[in-house]
Amino acid sequence: MENPNPAPKSPLNLTLIVIVALVLLAGLAALFLVNNRGGSQSGGGGISLSKPALPLALTWRETLGFGKTQVAVIHGKNDVPLGLIIEVTRSADGRVMRMQATLEPKGLLEVGSLQCPDNNNFVPGDRISIRHNAYSPYDEVCQR
Repeated sequence: MENPNPAPKSPLNLTLIVIVALVLLAGLAALFLVNNRGGSQSGGGGISLSKPALPLALTWRETLGFGKTQVAVIHGKNDVPLGLIIEVTRSADGRVMRMQATLEPKGLLEVGSLQCPDNNNFVPGDRISIRHNAYSPYDEVCQR
């Protein structure tokens, strides 16, 4: 048996549903854009699909007896040993030297005269790149 008094379909109800749907879509789009602005080591807010930053800090110290050159000092903030790939790019000739090293938990690594071929230390413009598969790369240029 059919309802003898069906409710009339109002264009106002349909318009309201469309407006609510558009507002929800706009809100979701804004949320997506805010959450995907970035996630680099330098900050960037929201959710990121990138890898976390390497748990380390890098400082420089002047070498002893080699003039005004620098040694890179890697300070570990890690809780487990990390196998690292370290690349040093020389600014003078573009030569790239690659080495492997293990950063012990909360340990220190120095990259300089003893670790690099030909007893080369860092000079301004030389680049150090530190890599590990589980983390985003760390790159820094010697400034001193």
